[in-house]
Amino acid sequence: MRRMRAPAGLFSLLLAGVLLLGGCALPAALRGPGAAREAGPFVVGGLVLDTGGLPIGGLPVQVFSSERPVSPDPRLDLKHLTLLAEGETAADGSYRLSFPVKAAPPLRYYLSFFAPGRFDEVRFARPARVDITDGVRAGGFLALDLRLPFHGAWAKVQEVLKAHPKDSAKARIIRAYGIAEEIRMKEGEPGVEVWWYYSKGKNFSFSGDRLVGESSFSPVLK
Repeated sequence: MRRMRAPAGLFSLLLAGVLLLGGCALPAALRGPGAAREAGPFVVGGLVLDTGGLPIGGLPVQVFSSERPVSPDPRLDLKHLTLLAEGETAADGSYRLSFPVKAAPPLRYYLSFFAPGRFDEVRFARPARVDITDGVRAGGFLALDLRLPFHGAWAKVQEVLKAHPKDSAKARIIRAYGIAEEIRMKEGEPGVEVWWYYSKGKNFSFSGDRLVGESSFSPVLK
């Protein structure tokens, strides 16, 4: 007697139905080519030094993924990014991050050494976001060192700081925000000057060396 064989396509459909009813995930071969699959971790690491060759510790390090290219300015396009891993450089300037790599859909990967409130923008120049997509492979490793230059106004900041007591309000503001982008007298309040930091969305009012007020607003990015 000749035995009847079920078509191969019918068998696959029956198997998928059994797995779904049993609460099991479908095998990768049955999910279709468009499904996102995790192909394994990737490691990026390196060393961050200043222009004098000294290590920079405590610097934020983050890896993001995106479905589209984004700006190299680390302050922009944040809504298009997904954080995959973060940490900071060690005392010797070294860092090492591991993050998952998806086989599908294709993504772009970015490495950033900047995070608002965690990066010393007064001392160092803001580093650009780095597109590391071409070097990312599941199970691979990328060595990427950074030589971080000082901010162009850092020497001037140090010079200005010498004119104020170290524990004064003005010295504290200068060290945290840099030299004001504009200083002008406050209308209707003789002797009160206002320091404006447009790119940081802050201003501070001083009477002599005493801080008498401050306010915040939407930053004007440059």
